[in-house]
Amino acid sequence: MIHPAQEGLIGFIIKKINGVYHFLVQAKVEIGCFDVLEIAPTVQCLTGNYHEYQNEYSVPFIEFFLKPNGFRIIHKTLQSEEGGRFYREQNLNMIIEAPAEFPIEVPENYFWMTFSQLLLFMKFNNYLNIATRNLLALLSLEM
Repeated sequence: MIHPAQEGLIGFIIKKINGVYHFLVQAKVEIGCFDVLEIAPTVQCLTGNYHEYQNEYSVPFIEFFLKPNGFRIIHKTLQSEEGGRFYREQNLNMIIEAPAEFPIEVPENYFWMTFSQLLLFMKFNNYLNIATRNLLALLSLEM
């Protein structure tokens, strides 16, 4: 059993674009991926220290989850993860809605997908990572 250093943070930024909710996702390379990369949530810091100024690397968009001023919190819950492979691993799962002025332009490895597009990719193996699938399970089909 592996004991994580601390809780993680997993989250989607969502935004209405042309009247349809879109999810900000990233193409993320992870150990164990069969096809090099998978579609991941906006933010995914599973076992690292994501608190400001305590990390040797930056996490794009994390500031909106740590201080969601102007964002509407759709979902926020601390949940246990991985069913026994990790000892007491917990992740804060968040879905936040961006205000209208939040830019549509995003860094190169990020892109916007609709809920329907994500559900379509869920039908196939190795496209959406487990963090994305877990977050999508928190939403209703009315998105």
